[in-house]
Amino acid sequence: MEELLKAGVFIDEIYTVRVEHPNLSSSKIKFKQECFKYSKAFTIFKKIVFNYCNISKIFAKDVDMEKLRAIGTQNQLKTAFIQRQSMQQVYQYEIFEHTVELDRLKGELQFLQRIETEQHEIINSFFVNQY
Repeated sequence: MEELLKAGVFIDEIYTVRVEHPNLSSSKIKFKQECFKYSKAFTIFKKIVFNYCNISKIFAKDVDMEKLRAIGTQNQLKTAFIQRQSMQQVYQYEIFEHTVELDRLKGELQFLQRIETEQHEIINSFFVNQY
C-alpha cells in the first residue's frame, strides 16, 4: 500500500483507486458546493440589483416630472403675484385720482355753499328792505 502512496495512487473509503489524495477530493467537492451556493446567491443578488436599478430609474423619472411640475407651479405663482401687484398699483392710482377729485368737489361744494349763503342773505336783505 505504501508503494501505491509513493506512486501517487490512493484508495479511498469505498475502495476506489484515485490519483489524488482522498482528503483533497472531499475538499474539492465541498469547495465546488460552496462555489455553487455562491453562484446562486450572486445570481439572486444580481436580480435584486437589477430590480433596484429599474425602480431607481422609475423613481428618478417621477422625481423629474414632479420637479418640472413644481417649477411650473412656482412660475405660475410668480406671474400671479406680479399681476396682483400691477393691479394693486392700478387700484391705488385710481383711489388717488378719486381722492383728488373728491377733494376738488368738496372745495367746489364749500364755494357753492358760500355763494348760496351769500345769495340767501342778499335775498333776505332785499325782502327785509322792501317791507
